[in-house]
Amino acid sequence: MRRALLTLTLLTAGHALAQERVLYDSRRPFPEPRLTESERGRVQYLAGQALAQDAWGAGNAEYCMNDFRIEGAAPGSFTVKGRAQMAYLYTQCYQRPGNLQGLVILEGLNVAAHYVFVGHYSSMYAVKDINRNGFTELALDGGFTGQGYTEGWLDIAQLGPVRRMLGQLNHERLPQPYQDNCGAVESGGRWTSALIRVTPGPTPRYTWQELTGNCENQRVATKIEPVKPLKLTPAPTGWDKGPLK
Repeated sequence: MRRALLTLTLLTAGHALAQERVLYDSRRPFPEPRLTESERGRVQYLAGQALAQDAWGAGNAEYCMNDFRIEGAAPGSFTVKGRAQMAYLYTQCYQRPGNLQGLVILEGLNVAAHYVFVGHYSSMYAVKDINRNGFTELALDGGFTGQGYTEGWLDIAQLGPVRRMLGQLNHERLPQPYQDNCGAVESGGRWTSALIRVTPGPTPRYTWQELTGNCENQRVATKIEPVKPLKLTPAPTGWDKGPLK
């Protein structure tokens, strides 16, 4: 009886670990970062050091107006297993063709990692170890609006044990996470997004559904397509290292 109960317990636990969960849903509001002044000050100092050291490359900061803002913050174990860390996505300057942005990982107020890149990320949240390697991943969400049309993208970043993108979705790597024509038409505008789910495991399994809705209500889909399998392709992050002091 004890062996049967133990077997049942292990099977139940294994099933729970493998449960599918939502990875991305544009209808859900992204969490606003809640920070202490010491956290904000530490990240802002590092962003300023990166700017002073021309970490984004020659000419990228020529028209920088110092628009520092923290776009997202999330807890997890990003660079070392079991460590209590915080990740901070920041923008130092808003500009075309891309904003000067960075990612800082802190343990307390000690800097574990700092990366800089040019991009249009506007939010970030933790993804809880979808490949079961002991490290927390990060979902980086962004987009761009031009002439009334919005294009969105999503990157899934892993910092440990090897820094890489587990997957990237945009207008070239379909399905595109989000798009709309809400600013291009006076009425009848539509949005389309991809509801993405993942079943965690050493090789995560992904699925997606196309959602469509009216611009007047971004939280309600008026059409939901069937579930389809999704394959994500790992790629380098393309990020540079930022200053740690």
